[in-house]
Amino acid sequence: MEQQKRPQAQRYVGFVALYGFWSIAVLSRALSQYIRLDTAGLPTHLSLLAGLIYLAITICAWRGQIRLVRWGLWLECIGVVVVSIGEQYTPLAYASAWSHYGAGYLMLPIILPVGGLILAYRAIRTHVHHRV
Repeated sequence: MEQQKRPQAQRYVGFVALYGFWSIAVLSRALSQYIRLDTAGLPTHLSLLAGLIYLAITICAWRGQIRLVRWGLWLECIGVVVVSIGEQYTPLAYASAWSHYGAGYLMLPIILPVGGLILAYRAIRTHVHHRV
């Protein structure tokens, strides 16, 4: 019997749902900080950037653009590491989504992209073909 191929959007529906929820959470944080604070500082801008990256990853994953998803996940990893290391030398006025490797979000900002990259590269190794 031939194995039936599932549509691209269903293949990683859990990943898409998780990153969709994640992007809403981080963008909501940034938006509330823009509304609440008199002057939004660098941490708010970093949270907005993180949320936009998460949204782009979500959209690309939904469309099956695995190469762009990988780029987004690498960008997220680099952002988390740079912000977290940078805070050791120059502390931010308040926490961003990427502060302390995402400690305010149960370390998910560093765990999710690593897990996503493992999933993406495993898909390549098992010869799963995606629209790019």
